[in-house]
Amino acid sequence: MGIATYLVSGAATHSVRGYHWLMLAGMPAALLSSERGKRVFLDWSPLFALWLAYDRLRLIQPLFYARVAVEHPFLIERTAFGWLAKGEIPAHAAHVWLGTHTGNLSLAIEWAAQIVYFSHLFVVPLVILALWRLGASRERYRLAFRQHVFVFTILNFSAIAIYVLLPVAPPWWVSLNGFAQPTSELVSQANMAAAMPGALIQGMISNASQWFAAVPSLHGGYPVLLLLLTPWKRNRLVCFGIAAYCCAMWGATVVLNQHYIVDLIAGGLLALAAWGVAKIVAFHRAR
Repeated sequence: MGIATYLVSGAATHSVRGYHWLMLAGMPAALLSSERGKRVFLDWSPLFALWLAYDRLRLIQPLFYARVAVEHPFLIERTAFGWLAKGEIPAHAAHVWLGTHTGNLSLAIEWAAQIVYFSHLFVVPLVILALWRLGASRERYRLAFRQHVFVFTILNFSAIAIYVLLPVAPPWWVSLNGFAQPTSELVSQANMAAAMPGALIQGMISNASQWFAAVPSLHGGYPVLLLLLTPWKRNRLVCFGIAAYCCAMWGATVVLNQHYIVDLIAGGLLALAAWGVAKIVAFHRAR
């Protein structure tokens, strides 16, 4: 019933893509397979559910337009971090700098930022996949895999709830439209090339499920969770690498005009809260 409802809603809104059919077809196939197939599906089902739920946010985005916070996040960012860019918003200052410099340095920064920004689509799933594979033969990694899935699920669904309750415009919207409240007309006419640097990021955002989900920034939260959850905490090199990745990700989102710094801090705090909830749940289960 759930699968049928999902497909009907997608067909009615012309938002069904090929990957939807592939993922949805895999659900009954996994449930009807052997015990191993069912176990694989159940292991990964929270992340599949999250992806499908997040993808459907595109259907309800128009309902948020009147409630999107546009000016207040800008003013908070300028008050808190304007000193970093001579009174300007750091994301806007970086956007202007990249737009007025056409040398090799600016091009290298632009591409490096895009690669780092896109990496969250691969880094987090690959880390969880590695733990899942190692967990097939070692209980320590099996527990680490379950912890990662559980905490990331808390973080992601909490973020979706906040997006619905408190939609917030990203800095690129303000670059493009000032403090204008989003409308269907403005959204349909959005010129991504004028709002942010980089063809890759422009294509990604133009097809994103939700444009007004700036707070909390999951780009800010994911690296923080990786650092909190790594089973190799005693390895200083690993911890340093994750910390460096976190700094690179936070910097990339600002350079690409995707997030205010306060968005990233909110994402990091939500990641810390999700980790804390998981710790409390684990403590009570142990008792």
